[in-house]
Parts: sequence; structure tokens; C-alpha cells
Amino acid sequence: MNQKRITEIDALRGIAALFVVLYHYTFHYGRRFGHLSSDYNTEIFSYGHYGVQLFFIISGFVIFMSVRRGRSAGDFLIKRAFRLYPAYIAAIVITFIVLNSSAIDIQRTIPEMILNMTMFQEFFGIRNIDGSYWSLRVELTFYIMMGVVMLFDKTKVMKVVILMLIGGMIVQVQSLIVPNDMIQWVERFSTANYIQMFVIGIMLHEIWSNGLHRNYVGVIAISVLYDFIFEGVTNGLFTLMFIGIFALILRGKLNFLNNKALLYLGSISYPLYLIHQNIGYTLIHIMEDYGLTHEIWIIVPTLVSILLAHSILHVVEKPSQNFLFKHYKIIRDNLNKNVSSIR
Repeated sequence: MNQKRITEIDALRGIAALFVVLYHYTFHYGRRFGHLSSDYNTEIFSYGHYGVQLFFIISGFVIFMSVRRGRSAGDFLIKRAFRLYPAYIAAIVITFIVLNSSAIDIQRTIPEMILNMTMFQEFFGIRNIDGSYWSLRVELTFYIMMGVVMLFDKTKVMKVVILMLIGGMIVQVQSLIVPNDMIQWVERFSTANYIQMFVIGIMLHEIWSNGLHRNYVGVIAISVLYDFIFEGVTNGLFTLMFIGIFALILRGKLNFLNNKALLYLGSISYPLYLIHQNIGYTLIHIMEDYGLTHEIWIIVPTLVSILLAHSILHVVEKPSQNFLFKHYKIIRDNLNKNVSSIR
């Protein structure tokens, strides 16, 4: 198995995050609040939300790598929590303070803030502190699926991905035939709309690890067909484009992505995604009240979000992870020693 880290994927994650940011500041802000300038170009980044789709493919690739190398389901889920929660909690606190100090109509309550810290708020019908958090619910469901896989047999990858696609397909068909509230709830919280992205990522990982086998290609083809049928032509076309980009990366054809600027963007992509949306909306609202209505001014919330993401990464995320992983390893090793001595 190739152990070399593919740094181009980190850069790709950073590009995806930036496109999501620009989508929110132009098209989505215009649709939700309305830009004051009548000729504001909201269409230029109107497809930027497909960056989240790319996140899911990358997640399938990277997370299945962790599954393959993981010790146990518990170990896998604990490490995922260490990676996700420190930056997430910091972003919640900062966003809450900014929103409740502003005039824009997206304030949140203290109970909502506290429940958001669990990352399970959507499962209980609680509003997100930031709109971008919806995708974390999808990621969490995928992580739980992977934890279940590790409980049984992580080597049966083809059975796993086929079951994931069949399960998603059953939910999607039921949603079309019997579109009641219960089925729509299952569709939303089963990740049936996005499961094909994770499967594509898993298969791309297996191609990277084991070579180009027809079974892997076949599952990717089924996933793309799934995407076209259930999520639409545009979604399917973007999926094909992302697969093509991944294929070029795996063949070493996109080495230009391996540069300091894009790798830096990749390093802050998670906190950038977490912190940008509602804080950016607040800044745009303030700027437009002061007459700064041209599209060029979105550079201000973009740079502020990058600065906040940088601070979260270096002040919260890295120190917290170093502390948590260090002490978790000590506790885990001591438990293993005690278990061995009992045996």
C-alpha cells in the first residue's frame, strides 16, 4: 500500500472551502438578505456550493484511509472527535458572540449555542449557530457508519459500499414514491442524498492503494449513475469533474497544486468552513449599510474569515489536538498493559 501523503488533496480541500465561502458571500447572501446594489453579480460563484460535494468525496478517501489503519471502532471515533470538536467549539463561541452583538437578524440563544456544541443539534431540530454546520451532520452519520464497519470487518470493502448504495437507493425511491414526513426525515438523516460521494471517495482510496481494478471502477460508475438519477444532471456533471480531478491527482498530473499558498489554504480549510458564513454575512451587512456595495468588498469578510481560521488553527485546534492525542495515547497504552497483565 502506498503510504505517501497526497498533499494535492489538502490543496483541493482548501480550494473547495474558498469556493464555498465565495458562494455564500455572493449568491447565497443575495438570495437570503438581498445585496443593496442592484447590479451586484451574484451569479459568478453560484455553483460554489458544490465545493461541499467535493468535501464529501475527499472525506470518503481520507476517512477510509483512517479506517484501514485504525485499531478499533472506538479508537477511530475518539480520534475523529479530537480532530473535529476543538475548532468547532471555538467557532461556535466566536460566531455566537458576533451574531448577538450585531443588528443582522440571525441571532441565536444561549441554549442553542450549548446544544450546538454536541454537534448533534440537527438531530433534535435545533437551529445551527452557523448555516454551514449542516454538512457536519452528514459527516457524523458517515463516521458512525465507518465505526460500525470497523466493529465487523473493514476488509469487506466491496460489500460495505454496495450496501451503502443499496440502502441509499431504497431511501431515495421510497422518498419519490411515498413522500411523507417520516420518509423525508429518514432521507435527510441517512445521508441518502450524499452517500454516493463517500462511496466514490472510498473507491478512489482503494484504487490508490491497490491499483485500477474493474470492481472499483464499476462501483464509481454506479455511484455516478445514482447521482444523475437522484440528484440531477448538474450534480452528476460536477461529480464527474471531481472524479476527473482526483484521477489526475492520483496519476501525479496536478503537481502545481502542491504549493505553499494552496497548502496553507488546505491547512485552514476546516476552521475556515466553520467560521465564515454568518460572521461574513454580518460584515457584509455592516459594509453595505456604509455604502460598500461593490462585489470587490467581499475581500474584507474573506480575509477576516481566513484570519479567524488561522487563529483557531494555531491557538485552539493544534494545541488541543496535541494535548488530547498525547494523553489519550498514554491512557490507551496503560489500559492495554493492564489488560495484558490480567491475561
